[in-house]
Amino acid sequence: MSAAYSIFEAELRSFFRRIIQSLSKRLFGTIILSLLGLLFSFACIRLVKFVIDNPELFPEGSNEGYGTILLIFFALFTLRSAGITYRRIIKSKRMELHLVQPISPRQIMFGMFLSILVPNILLASLLLLVFYTGNFVTNSNINLTNDFLGLYALFTVLSALSGYMFSIVGALHPFSRKMIFLITLSPILVVLMLVANVSHSYPSAALAITFSCLLLLLIYFYNMDSIFIEALESYKINSSSHKNPVRVLQFKWLGFILGNRVSSICSKEVISSIRERDVLSSAFSTFSLAFILVFWWFKMGMPNEPISDLPSTLYYPGMLAISMYMGALLQCTMLGSTMLGVEGKRLWIMKSNPVESMLIMKGKASALIMMALPGLIAIWLPICILAAFPIKVTLFFGQCLLILVFCNTGLGIWAGSAFANFDESDRGNPDILVQFMLMGTSALFSSVILTLPASVMLWNHNLGLFAGLVFIFVSFGVMVAGIRAASSSYKSIFIDSYGV
Repeated sequence: MSAAYSIFEAELRSFFRRIIQSLSKRLFGTIILSLLGLLFSFACIRLVKFVIDNPELFPEGSNEGYGTILLIFFALFTLRSAGITYRRIIKSKRMELHLVQPISPRQIMFGMFLSILVPNILLASLLLLVFYTGNFVTNSNINLTNDFLGLYALFTVLSALSGYMFSIVGALHPFSRKMIFLITLSPILVVLMLVANVSHSYPSAALAITFSCLLLLLIYFYNMDSIFIEALESYKINSSSHKNPVRVLQFKWLGFILGNRVSSICSKEVISSIRERDVLSSAFSTFSLAFILVFWWFKMGMPNEPISDLPSTLYYPGMLAISMYMGALLQCTMLGSTMLGVEGKRLWIMKSNPVESMLIMKGKASALIMMALPGLIAIWLPICILAAFPIKVTLFFGQCLLILVFCNTGLGIWAGSAFANFDESDRGNPDILVQFMLMGTSALFSSVILTLPASVMLWNHNLGLFAGLVFIFVSFGVMVAGIRAASSSYKSIFIDSYGV
């Protein structure tokens, strides 16, 4: 298996090289973001301690435990592993270099899996280190049992394995062939999620079932080398972004507002983006937030008592505001930061066409808004109806939705040009430090631009709606400024930027 370890070593060195380069470029920003991340983590630890010490405030959640944390951890790390697998393996042209070498597909598959598993383990270990540090600094005295630590280690490995295997199987064609393997693997994933959710109640049984699932997946993994090659070949044959365009995504009506060229660019961006796994993952995460809100309503209902200093009437509005922000962050800021880098070599075709940079950025911004609205509307309307928000409050949250979309779209489009990443293995995603910087900037912008209208809304609903309308225009101005800054950065990108 020396070839597998050689592939793993090369991938790991590339991983650490990218991190070191990012640190050297933005050392001060890294330090600031690390400190903010620690403060946020310590605040979360204190919040968990508050919940543990005050169970009477959460009567419906009295049966909850660390199983919920394990479930969220497993789901997030599985999605992360699936996305990395899709970018670095399924879509990477470097795999062609490995395939022509005199080594077996199983060795290639194992080496690439190690390159995903080890960073998962390092990140999981870092999370534990941050927790123990915060537990000591905040004097929370939260004890982690041996059962939890054992399950945490198992789910760290299982998340990498599940994400890796599902991403490979998801690249198979035709759809019937893909479904055969997904139907085989999905029950194991469902069992793992159910076990994770109740693991605090039955820790011994959870450890036994989780370990058994790990053995099953390892046996499946060992014998899927032929599926691995088939998935790579299927992707190359069926990856064209120009087949079967959906007529409803042509956005011809947008031509009357922004012009035919902008609407054509918008249509092209949407049609090509919906075939990207990262875009689908962001959309899935946004709709998951909507589902979680609805699920939480049916499970918990309206709290009967104030939670700390927060009145019960602000419980769901607060959750809705946070969910809408998270959706706008994923759909507008983070996706916007990849909109230029993901073009790769196609960028030079775009730059050689007689189309102004401003029109290109308008088209890309319009595409971001079109892709973000369905998920954000799914977050906004259902919980407003279920929780029986007054009509004016519901309309105000609709205004907040537009404010968040415009503000985060402007930030994302600007970042996509200013920090364009043309590394094909990253599929246009900026480095991790830029992503954290964007998260912090988005949180700051969003909170600042929503604070005043929200404060006015708490005082008077009519004035709050007027303030919301004013700040819609303000956030639209932020988006226009972001588009103008992005067009200027776009003009300064030349061939020596490619691959840097």
